[in-house]
This record gives sequence, C-alpha cells and structure tokens, in this order.
Amino acid sequence: DNPAAMAAVVQPYPTLRKTRNNASLMKALAWAPACILGVIFVVLLSTRQHAESHLGAGVAGMARGSACATMPRMAGQPRMVNMRTSARKHGRWLENMGKGAAALGLAGSMALGNPSLATEFDVLDAAGPTNGYIMDDAPVLQKGSEKKMNEELGYLDVGKGYKLNVVTVRKLEESSDAEALGEKMLEKWNKDKSTSGVLVLVAKGYEAALVGGDKFMAAVGDEAAGSISQDTVSYFASQGRPNQGVSEGVKRITAIINGEADPGPPQLKEYKRERTYKTKEEVEASKGASIQVVGALLLIAFVVPMLQYAGYVQRD
Repeated sequence: DNPAAMAAVVQPYPTLRKTRNNASLMKALAWAPACILGVIFVVLLSTRQHAESHLGAGVAGMARGSACATMPRMAGQPRMVNMRTSARKHGRWLENMGKGAAALGLAGSMALGNPSLATEFDVLDAAGPTNGYIMDDAPVLQKGSEKKMNEELGYLDVGKGYKLNVVTVRKLEESSDAEALGEKMLEKWNKDKSTSGVLVLVAKGYEAALVGGDKFMAAVGDEAAGSISQDTVSYFASQGRPNQGVSEGVKRITAIINGEADPGPPQLKEYKRERTYKTKEEVEASKGASIQVVGALLLIAFVVPMLQYAGYVQRD
C-alpha cells in the first residue's frame, strides 16, 4: 500500500516501453526514404518517356517539312537543331536524376536488410523462437546447421524432457550481459522453467551464456555449463566461427543430457617457442673455442715447415 514503493515498481515499465517504441519507430522511419525515392524514380522515368515520345514526333514532323521545303527555307533548320539539343539535355537530366534516385533507393533497401538494424528488442518482443528451437537474430548461423540443431533439440525435448532454446543477438541494448538476456527469455518462453534452458550468443564482444532451471542445470552441471559457454561458444565466436561455436555447444549439451561422454572444448595447440639466438655466455664460449682452433692451426702452419726444413738441413 506504500505509494512510493508502487511508483518504483511501475515506473520502469513505461521507460522500457518508450525505449522499445523508439526502436520500432526508427525501423519504421527507415522505410520512408526508400519508398519516396522509389516513387520519384517512377515519376521521372515516366516523364522521360513522355518527353522522348514528343521529341520523336517533333523531329519526324520537321524532317518531313524540311524534305518538302526548297533551298531558300534552310534558315528554319537551326530552330529544329536547337529544339533537338534542348530535348536531349532535358532527357539526359531526367536520366541522371532517375539513376541517382534508383541508387539511393537501392542503398535504402540494402540498409533495411542489413543485420545491423537488428536489436535486442526484437528478441525480447518475440513470443517464441522463429525457427524451431532457434532464434538467430544476429544472424550468424547457417541454415544447414540450424536444421541439424533443431533435430537434436527436438529429440532432447521429446525423448528426454529437457528443452533448450538457442538465441543469437547482434548486441545488447537493455540487458547487462548475455546471462541476463538468457534469464529473460527463459522466463518468457517456457512454462516449465525447471527443465528448460537457453543458450545465448552476443555477436558483439563474443559473449555467451547458458542458463536454465534447476533440473536442467543439474543435468548439465555448472562446470560443464561454464565450459560450454566460454571454452566452446565464445571461443569459436572470437575466432570468427560463431556458427561452429553454437553447433559444438549444442552438441556438448545434448551429449551430456543423453548420458554420453562430453566431447569437451576444442583442443588448443600449444606451440613451444624455441630460442633462435645465442646468449652472451654461449657467444663467449664459442669465441674461446674458435681462438683455440685458430691458434692450433697457426702453430701447425709454422712448426711443420720448420721441422721439415730442419730435416733437410741435417741430411745435407
């Protein structure tokens, strides 16, 4: 009955609703430039065709008149040339305007289809996954992978009684992290939350999380859940392979719940870096050995000839 407490509870809803309405309004306004440019292009194109038809008729009439005219009436030709040049300039201007409008319209339509317009609010407003057990709003998943994952998740739901939804989003705008978004979708999409879970991947920042009810998390295990989200999904996403990360994450979850061995995270190759240079001590040691070798060679080079000479002298 405390008015201040009730105001604190009720106040966030209009703010959230206003934020979502603003996002929807921005997406709706994005259609306006493309539609207007399309109409302008059609009008300019029809105007150009109308001008060209009049130009053709005028030129044909002048050509017939000039064919029947005598030589003294050649003074009328500059007027025909001026009209033809003016009509060509007008038609060329309309053509350039039409090309510009078409290019802008195409750019607007491409912007509308750009995944960057996808927001977290699209996921929050969805009544359920858009493709079976999956909502790829980022989008980062391949169609073949989605089909295979839906088959695995369908068997998990019907055969084992555990439901798992997969959500990908380009970036977070309302939720603090991927786990918070997963908790919201778990609450909204599932009647029996205890046996349900949600695997979330945020494309921006490669953030991933696996959340679920008590029975679901007990079946997966907290340690395995952390490894799946961080060592598999997030890792592959950071390597530019988010589709493989989500697919491998779903594979690990289904294997664990089905009582099979956990495939585990990807094996990271450890490269042993070997030193390719010599230390100061090694250089000094090799230098000393080199001096000894050179000294021995010099000694041999001087002593051997002297001994040979001494032998020759004694013979004589």
